[in-house]
Amino acid sequence: MPLMTRKIFKELAEVRQKPCISIYIPTDRVGDNKKARIRFKNHIQSVRNHLQENGMQGRQALELTKPLEMLHEDGEIWRHLSDGLAVFLSPGKFAYSTFPIRFREFQNIGSNFYLLPLMPVFNGDGRFFVLGLSLNKVRLFEGARDFVTEIAIEDLVPQTLQDTVGSDHEQRALQFRSGHASGGHSIYHGQGAAKDYRKEEIVKHLREVNRSITEVLQDYDAPLVIACVDYIFALYKSVNSYPKLFQKNISGNPDEEHMKDMHAKAWSLLKDHFLKHRVDTLKHYQFLESKGRTTSIIDDIVFAAREGRIDTLFVEKEKQLWGELGSGGNGINIKKEKTKSSICLLDMAAKDAFLSGARVYLMKRDDMPEKESPATATLRF
Repeated sequence: MPLMTRKIFKELAEVRQKPCISIYIPTDRVGDNKKARIRFKNHIQSVRNHLQENGMQGRQALELTKPLEMLHEDGEIWRHLSDGLAVFLSPGKFAYSTFPIRFREFQNIGSNFYLLPLMPVFNGDGRFFVLGLSLNKVRLFEGARDFVTEIAIEDLVPQTLQDTVGSDHEQRALQFRSGHASGGHSIYHGQGAAKDYRKEEIVKHLREVNRSITEVLQDYDAPLVIACVDYIFALYKSVNSYPKLFQKNISGNPDEEHMKDMHAKAWSLLKDHFLKHRVDTLKHYQFLESKGRTTSIIDDIVFAAREGRIDTLFVEKEKQLWGELGSGGNGINIKKEKTKSSICLLDMAAKDAFLSGARVYLMKRDDMPEKESPATATLRF
């Protein structure tokens, strides 16, 4: 299933047409996801009803939502999900991805895609990957602070040493290890040429694994933690070309590790890396406030985001704030509830800020720098 990258996020954020349909549902990692499929089916019908109520002919609505129906009918996809599924559809655009995030069920139809729930994938809780690496098996996991899911790579990455060097590698190694003593008896040893030859084969295998993994993760900017024995990690570092390889490994045999245990160990290694910026920003918030480099005024945040002036944006988790830009793009008209022409101002500000290089964090209300506002920003200038 396609993974969300910055490139795909940018493509979705730049879509401006009606209707843009965004659907978020919680899912399960195992089983056939019957309840989730029922929820999704209900969303399909809800979308069709909305489209027809807003002037689209029934046949047109059926044609537009055909990709949603095909996704619903694909049982194989529903058996390989994570904690949440996000689906995006507009005329000429269809994308979906599974996430290690337990989404609140939500649907939005408007003139742009609603992407605010995806912010933890790129910021805050942080996305990372864990590669379980042995000579017998290779597994790849995608994780965040509270979630982890396995990515199917069996057809993309060589799984064993034999996959890379061929079935005769053991026979070749045996020839290096074997000799004959007087009387016709065989003797075996584990040093010298045989040891060097096996190391050469292992490096060749790891080079192929690295090449394949780098291709899989080529559009990502997330740390990769290797779970493997120390000897293998030292060799893997010598052939690695992935720029975000974390320089400490989860030591031990990953074949004996459960996915959740590897995730916990990886987060333990990475948490300071991910939380440092958010912690430092909150720590220095009052200082930045005294310098006039913070704001919790929604109008200011929306326009600062459009102008690329936001350094860090804090948004209240699972909050929507509906409104419209004033005539000529001046000012904000906040609405008490969603209307046909309104947009989520928090979603718009988050997308604009993120695409201009800002960090965007979704926070519980009690953790917000300014609890009376659903958004607070620190400014570059």
